[in-house]
Amino acid sequence: MLRPKGVAGQDSEPLTKLLARADFAFQPIVTTSSMTVHGFEALARFPEGTRPVCDLLDQADAMGNLRALDLGLVRKAISKFARFEGAASTRLFCNVDNRTHGGSPATMGGIRDLFADCGLAASNLCLEISERAPVQDSTNLLRTVELLNGMGVRIALDDFGVGMSGLHMLLTIEPDYVKIDRAFIDQIDTSGRKQAIVAKLCGLAHSLGFMTVAEGVETEAEFRMARDLGCDLAQGFGIARPTTRIEDLAMTYGRGLLVSHGARMHARVEELLNPVAPMLLDAPLVDAANRFKAVPDLRVIPVIDAKGSVLGALLEEDMRRYLLSDYGPALLANKGAAPRMEKLVRRFPVADANGTVETIVNSYVAADSACGLILSDEGRYAGFLTNNAVLRLAAEAAVSAAREQNPLTQLPGNRSIAHHIGETLKRRGPQALVFFDFDNFKAFNDHYGFAAGDRALMMFADLLRKLETTAASFVGHIGGDDFFASIAAEEPASTEIVHELCAKFASDAESLYSVRDRAAGGIHSVDRFGQNRFYPLLRTSASLLHLPAARAHLTVEMVNDQLATGKQMAKASSSGIAAVRLPESGVLL
Repeated sequence: MLRPKGVAGQDSEPLTKLLARADFAFQPIVTTSSMTVHGFEALARFPEGTRPVCDLLDQADAMGNLRALDLGLVRKAISKFARFEGAASTRLFCNVDNRTHGGSPATMGGIRDLFADCGLAASNLCLEISERAPVQDSTNLLRTVELLNGMGVRIALDDFGVGMSGLHMLLTIEPDYVKIDRAFIDQIDTSGRKQAIVAKLCGLAHSLGFMTVAEGVETEAEFRMARDLGCDLAQGFGIARPTTRIEDLAMTYGRGLLVSHGARMHARVEELLNPVAPMLLDAPLVDAANRFKAVPDLRVIPVIDAKGSVLGALLEEDMRRYLLSDYGPALLANKGAAPRMEKLVRRFPVADANGTVETIVNSYVAADSACGLILSDEGRYAGFLTNNAVLRLAAEAAVSAAREQNPLTQLPGNRSIAHHIGETLKRRGPQALVFFDFDNFKAFNDHYGFAAGDRALMMFADLLRKLETTAASFVGHIGGDDFFASIAAEEPASTEIVHELCAKFASDAESLYSVRDRAAGGIHSVDRFGQNRFYPLLRTSASLLHLPAARAHLTVEMVNDQLATGKQMAKASSSGIAAVRLPESGVLL
């Protein structure tokens, strides 16, 4: 099997022996909402002293034996995994070298050989196509993906984001999963840019109907951030290390990571769910046709597999050519001649049933020509929202947000700020909360007028918006000249951000004064007691609170009280910034 093409030498013998001695470790891929196992990735393990796997694959490629070696490894991984008592109820993820798609195209028989006598169904397997190595023959790749999909094998796009062809591959092969490379997950809890990229990718994933996997999760903070940004699944040392011992595999991992998560479907979303029953992929297509005929207003039928996982949807417009043609109904009724349902199943936008109204609406908006939205819970069908239902959610959310926004700056108000603080206390990871308050604002407002005062408020609001796109997870306007920011960064970084923001505002605010007042360093104005006094140029004071790692004992009231205390300290400080603390445990004395 592993003898080089046209070569009678012995170079192939070590590869044959290595395949016989190869072992596999399995690492769990868990749902981020409940930590239950969604699947396991098979990782090849060779005897100690053997060259790296990539070198062995390079050697096999040079000898013309890469496909045989690669498929041999996949078969061996499946054979071992089949001994796991939970194998039939989960999924095995196996890597396939991209170079195997060169040469002759894959055949249905060759794919069936992967499952020969192993006791697992094709739907239990997911083959990972990596972005690290370029695909030499996209025609063969597409043919292989078509055959795999026809048998029920799932496809994952691995190492997404590290190569040059990621988005092209995403559109070409339409994977079931996209595995976000660990380069984007490493320290994501402290990187605003990584958070922005992963959040956008998760939104795109849900709008296109596939799931995302956060790779290389090593810390609790990384896991929680990936989960909060919308990653459906996660794997990494922070959840479990790979193991070669089948008896050590379990169906749940790392339950401690879920403390205070408590995700459940939003009440309003639940009210608007449409009771559309899904259809199994192997159901006769004539059954779908009969459902569309029986319910004239029905436009979409969600399609699931035997485990309840969402595969896509049947659209009424695709069935119409069969229903309206002269021979269409007879063709659908003929079991031998009727097309298989998977030929008509389309990818469909999917949103997390337990997500916020905003994330659900965003999944719909990002989809092209959406005609509804499927909701899933850990990948399984949870319900369907019609166009009208999603638009109602969006309109209601917009009205609610408008009521909460400050009319001048359009930033979220007190209720949104309190809600954000409450949600932040449920999570872990570095987080700084900041109260900002202008100094000398009343005197400036009295001297230059309300229009100038509004310009100062808008100037600071714009600085906060820029901050929100880089390092802050949330900014708000408490009222008047009081503002709020929540910064997801370690203490040194968040402290530097606050200092730079205050300095930037002080510098920019000078432009609001006359040349003479700038030269004087301030203005003279009457204070509240009727006395004429000198007021320095505008600046903003900042009360900076770094949240402790353990937060279960904290309340929103404790946070507000401590920030208010820091506000007074900041105004009395020459720097205008005061750092305050909360106890690591217990209650504030």
